Amino acid sequence: MGLSSFNRDVLNQIIDNMVKDIRPVVDFARKQELRILLKDRDGSDFSLGVAVAEIYMPFLIGFKRRNGRSVNQEERAELFNVLGQRIHEIKEAIFKCG
Repeated sequence: MGLSSFNRDVLNQIIDNMVKDIRPVVDFARKQELRILLKDRDGSDFSLGVAVAEIYMPFLIGFKRRNGRSVNQEERAELFNVLGQRIHEIKEAIFKCG
């Protein structure tokens, strides 16, 4: 059994919030010091990684608090599926930051 509709809605809300307010993530990831350290030409790849982490971790923490347990294998697979379906929105939001 995958994510409940409530947990899926929570995940989608976290993604929506990230897409709407991604500028701080991009600004952080594009700091020259980090780009040099990571050998990341423009910070876009790191921006995406930070954005996904800022979606993934709060969801997992909230899930554990709400359900008293960690996500199981099926729930984790669905979490990645939802992220995969919406990753283009996150990338587009990063791109729009310039």
